Amino acid sequence: MDFLRPIFESGRIDFKGQRLASSMTTALLSLSGVAAFCVGLSMQQLSACFYTYAAGVVLTYLAVLLPWPFFRRAPMVWLARSSSSSKPAKPRPVDSPNEARNAFVEDVSDDGDTY
Repeated sequence: MDFLRPIFESGRIDFKGQRLASSMTTALLSLSGVAAFCVGLSMQQLSACFYTYAAGVVLTYLAVLLPWPFFRRAPMVWLARSSSSSKPAKPRPVDSPNEARNAFVEDVSDDGDTY
């Protein structure tokens, strides 16, 4: 079973691969249901319908659950970890509600403009 280890250890897929896997699951299970209904109707056997759907589910799981290379086509580039451990600034005491409101606006703004 050591030959299966690299397949399952490299099981990381990207976000686009996750979306593709979800879409494939929905489409393949829907097609399996339609095919199972048609087979069961044509053979007039409910067991044939269930076996056909079960085979479709197994094929869907083999197509979606294994980490195939086409699920890793758009890898995510992460930012480097910041080495500085900056502590947040301590709040300073304010004297009036107007000053408190201005201080809050200054802390929230992204561009540094005061209002």
